[in-house]
Amino acid sequence: MNQSPQPRPPRGVFRGHENPIRPPEDSELTHVGLGTPCGEYWRRFWFPVAMTQEVTDLPLRIRILGEDLVLFRDGSGRYGLLHMHCSHRNTSLEFGLIEERGISCCYHGWHYDIDGTILATPGDPESGVREHVRHGTYPVIEYEGLVFAYMGPSAEMPQFPVFDTFELPGGDLVPYSISMPCNWLQVAENTTDPIHVAFLHSRKRDIHFADTWGDVRLIQWFEGEWKMNVAASLRLGDMVWVAIQEIVYPANGSVTYLWEDGTEEKYFTRLGLSKWSVPIDDTHCMVIGWRHFGDIDVRRMGRREMIGKQSLDFPGQTGTEPYSERQRDPNDFEATVGQGPISSHAAENLVVHDTGVAMLRRRLREGIRAVQSGEHVSMPGQDGSTPYCYAQSTVLPISPKPGRDDDQMLLEIGKAVYDTVASGDAYSEPERTEKIRDALRELPQDLRFSGSGTRAH
Repeated sequence: MNQSPQPRPPRGVFRGHENPIRPPEDSELTHVGLGTPCGEYWRRFWFPVAMTQEVTDLPLRIRILGEDLVLFRDGSGRYGLLHMHCSHRNTSLEFGLIEERGISCCYHGWHYDIDGTILATPGDPESGVREHVRHGTYPVIEYEGLVFAYMGPSAEMPQFPVFDTFELPGGDLVPYSISMPCNWLQVAENTTDPIHVAFLHSRKRDIHFADTWGDVRLIQWFEGEWKMNVAASLRLGDMVWVAIQEIVYPANGSVTYLWEDGTEEKYFTRLGLSKWSVPIDDTHCMVIGWRHFGDIDVRRMGRREMIGKQSLDFPGQTGTEPYSERQRDPNDFEATVGQGPISSHAAENLVVHDTGVAMLRRRLREGIRAVQSGEHVSMPGQDGSTPYCYAQSTVLPISPKPGRDDDQMLLEIGKAVYDTVASGDAYSEPERTEKIRDALRELPQDLRFSGSGTRAH
């Protein structure tokens, strides 16, 4: 009888036994409960907590920053965001009755106004309890189909910032909300990391957006007082495409037109997506914001009817596809959720093209520690002016120059585009857009700038 050859162990050095346990998460940056450093930092900002369309004739139970809350719109059209449990006997107000003014508890009828004032205690009208008990509530603002909340100290409530990109002429904002089973930070970091576009979104078996997304870009990062920008420059023949994305701390990301391919001359075209990565708790978050339609959708690729709760008009954002399909064609959902419920930063090995990730973490840590020290953090629009978003795409007709290093030229062009966009802050719209576009058209063909950036290899 023939005997099978004896199996031989594979050659190599295998270190699974020596490194079996992942290091703990960086709790200073990832934990968001009430009283935690990052949770108190988040509570200094306005951010969206639901889509308007989710708020019906019934109370909406939501969980934000580890707190269980009830959101509703009363009979007079006012929005209320209340601690979920009734101040009487802890029954959930998700089963409450929406009144013309406020909401009343189903159990004993305690009636609350949107600011937490107890309007009535019908089972005990004489005790005077309503004079000294105030139910926990948060202020909310409805804006362009989203409900925004501020969950911090009343005395520190900032102005609600309205960016220029929220009110672009010819624009149309369509709200959406996607829940994700992972920590908020690993989702927010995706916007600072455009290198991933050439790999995750442009695998040979499936191009998620345009064919040119498979080419690796030259990346630069720019820090501002309350935001950071990422410029990605790419040569396509005699054209140079510079796309700039933006993240406003802690987690408001602005992304350029999704189906741009960078092949035709254009100047200062704007957004395809505005989004917030909002913590539900330490191990869950939601991506909530707007898809931009109207004049921006020049290729008519957007699908309004597909956008809403747990739904978007481009693939790979919801994790709803069959598991085997997501393994064959992973996308943003798989890349971020696949890091685990809370990514372990100590287990990473960051490289130069992770500069944006490291920069975001550093700036967040600075803001978190500022709040812990009793200091104010920088925010957009607090002087009453319109904060400007720099996210955009520009495609310039600049061909390669004999004797010039083309990567260095791309750095010069990327920096020049960023500086030109930033120079528009001196003007108001619509003059700002006109000034920026005119200046971009006049950029010289032979730029000189000593800059830095990175290209992945």
